[in-house]
Amino acid sequence: MTSESTEALSKGIDTSIKNPILFIPALVPIIIHVLFLILAYAVSNTWLVWGGQFIASILGFFAYCMIVDMANDGINGQPIDLNKSMNVVTGRLGTLILAAIIFAVFAITFILIPVALFIITIAIVEKTDAIKSTTKSFDFVIKNLGEVIVFLIIVIVVWIVLGIGFALIPVVGAYLGSVFSWLLNVVLIIAAVHFYLSLRPQPPPPPTQD
Repeated sequence: MTSESTEALSKGIDTSIKNPILFIPALVPIIIHVLFLILAYAVSNTWLVWGGQFIASILGFFAYCMIVDMANDGINGQPIDLNKSMNVVTGRLGTLILAAIIFAVFAITFILIPVALFIITIAIVEKTDAIKSTTKSFDFVIKNLGEVIVFLIIVIVVWIVLGIGFALIPVVGAYLGSVFSWLLNVVLIIAAVHFYLSLRPQPPPPPTQD
């Protein structure tokens, strides 16, 4: 018997393979990150590494939000439309930035990382504001704590293995690791959407007609 965590990860891989368009939003931060790594190596300036990471992270946040919306559409049988998801994100940018700030604050507390993990996903999937998304994330994590912890542990283990593996590759390891980490992020974002949709509270049935 598979858990919802492993099932979500399996579905995340399957969805990403069947819909390569989901990787497109991540291409821009990947290119920026790799270019800055190459430039930093060429001029021996580590500050360029941090600068590239900062710019890529900002663009990556935008990509993250788009991937959530695209994955949600695909999982629910809707067409995956890059322009539609871009418009959704830009139209709710203020809400999503506030959600991202709450996410960052929660993440640095460590104990609230499980809650932080689903705030932005819920904000996009449920179309709620940042505060409502946070309360829904608390409720979701409390009701599914065991599965959430398992999911988080799997994600951490995958990241550690990836980091160690590419760190052992001389010279090009950093560049390959950067690319694969962004691609892995896409799969994990999709898996998180699957995970949330599989465990979220279902809406009450419509009242029956007498």
